[in-house]
Amino acid sequence: MIKAVLGTMPMFWPGLLCSLVPAALLNQAVGRWLRAHWAVAFVLLLALGGLATLTLLPDAWGPFWGYSRYAVRHCNLTGYGLRPLHDFTTVNPTSLDVALYVPIGLAGALAGTRARAATVLLGAALLPVVIEGVQYALPGIGHACTVQDVLDSLLGLALGAAIGLLTGPFARAGVRSLRET
Repeated sequence: MIKAVLGTMPMFWPGLLCSLVPAALLNQAVGRWLRAHWAVAFVLLLALGGLATLTLLPDAWGPFWGYSRYAVRHCNLTGYGLRPLHDFTTVNPTSLDVALYVPIGLAGALAGTRARAATVLLGAALLPVVIEGVQYALPGIGHACTVQDVLDSLLGLALGAAIGLLTGPFARAGVRSLRET
């Protein structure tokens, strides 16, 4: 199932590897800025890199200029709403949109202070709109602009933030106990 999904996204693994380098190099500095553990910053940076890889890079199966020739600027503003549960329990574009944002919401909620967490989550809430705007502005990358993608992404962000808020106290207590030993 995962092989089938990743088979349609050949840039995933190279993009993930390219995301690992900045995440490994910048996690300490970003963790200090967030006032969070370096692992939270690493997850946030890696998730942002994966998000950029999967949503903004053109499909490598066909030439970029081939998409550009037939590309049309269009954003689907209809047909949005609550998806059936089945869409979230199978691997499809809807569940992937949700899953891409869960680690970003989780890392945002685990940021050290409430002000930092609010800043990260607000910035993350703007990401789906910005990404869909880029997809609209650059139709040659082969990704469709839809309002439903924004809603699915915000759902994933909210789920990740809820998980982070629920598990945050336990995670912080575990980190404190590890530092004391």
